[in-house]
Amino acid sequence: MNLSKMSDEAKWLLKHLLIDNPEVDERVESGIEQNRKGWGAIILQDQDGKPVKSASVSMKQVKHDFHFGCNAFLLDQFPEEEKNAQYRELFSDLFNLATVPFYWRDLEPEEGNLRFDKNSRPIYRRPPPDLVLDFCEEHNITPKGHPLLWHLFRPDWLPLDEQSMRRHIHRRFREIGERYAHRIPIWDVCNEAQTLTNFEDYAHMPEDHVELAFDLAKRYFTDCRLTYNDDRIWYRYSKNYTPVYLLAKHLIDKGYRLDALGLQYHMFPRTIPRAAQNLNPVNLLACFDLYEKLNIPLNISEVTIAGRVDFGDGDLFQDIVTEKLFKLWFSHRAMNGIVWWNLVDLTASEAPLGDETAGENQHRGGLLNLDLSPKPAYNTLKRLIHEEWQTNPEFEYQEGAPNMFRGFYGLYDVTVKTSNGSSTHRVNFSRDTLKRFLLKV
Repeated sequence: MNLSKMSDEAKWLLKHLLIDNPEVDERVESGIEQNRKGWGAIILQDQDGKPVKSASVSMKQVKHDFHFGCNAFLLDQFPEEEKNAQYRELFSDLFNLATVPFYWRDLEPEEGNLRFDKNSRPIYRRPPPDLVLDFCEEHNITPKGHPLLWHLFRPDWLPLDEQSMRRHIHRRFREIGERYAHRIPIWDVCNEAQTLTNFEDYAHMPEDHVELAFDLAKRYFTDCRLTYNDDRIWYRYSKNYTPVYLLAKHLIDKGYRLDALGLQYHMFPRTIPRAAQNLNPVNLLACFDLYEKLNIPLNISEVTIAGRVDFGDGDLFQDIVTEKLFKLWFSHRAMNGIVWWNLVDLTASEAPLGDETAGENQHRGGLLNLDLSPKPAYNTLKRLIHEEWQTNPEFEYQEGAPNMFRGFYGLYDVTVKTSNGSSTHRVNFSRDTLKRFLLKV
């Protein structure tokens, strides 16, 4: 690994991540094998329910049980149709989950003017939900709504008095739930409450807005997975007194339905001084072990790994960090998903399209260049997700034998060949469900 072109800052950051710790390395390697793979068994019967004596069985994994996602904020956002088509292809080739934007300010720019329909007035980085859902359904991608309530991106028209705010928040949850609860199975109910800006009108929310959000979500999103999502504070490990852990535990102890916990990972300037925490594998694993005590799944909900120009070789830096962190995150038993944030460089928040000096664009945290050519980290993730972490078992089936297979959890197409012909079946091989599959051939 040649780091000679990297800046001193990039080398300092990598020093925290690339520690020589055989115990951590072994834990990550064994964690992937133990937590992401399992044994399953196939039982074959003919159409009359009689046992099949012998067959050739081949399995092809078509989707991961684990969520590998990205926000879909750039869907159909380019002026060129060719680039829009290419974005769709590169997104669906890599990811099985898409974050759908529900930022209140942009979803309802004027009171009562809801931008649900795919033909709604365009707003940059805010494709209408109906458009994103059509894309997800076309490519068998799981959608996740984000966020139902956040103190930022508060509509300018929203009143400041408590009673009016509560009434509008209630209406928002009801309207979104009635339209989308049956189409979007996962929701970030509340976002970044621990970074709430106090005493500012632009961020004003009811004092109990987190509890209010989960109370309304339970009512209007009955069959959905309800997530709390938080940002940079989560890795400040203080054992049982870690701030995000305390907030999540508070919700659970008070009887609110918290189904999952989202932990953001943005490599922004404000987080870099804390590299000894957020790039240290020992500290990261300690945090995940702590949050696992909540008995709810975890996900890395927003990932920005910088590839900054001033890192010297930003693409190499991003590639090294991406592979190391994805392996660590994927290995932990409590984790059920990782969501990259901005797929394309120079299309991030708080900046015009293509402006490399403004907002979050300067971090170059995308997996694709602005011309949509893949960066090394995109190819690394494609290798991990669709090659190294994919299994296609084959075996000769015999009546009375174990007829077992081992593979990564996910959706499989199973082809069975007998003397009477061939048939194809789809099975959902999951860590949390029955792992014996009866197939009629």
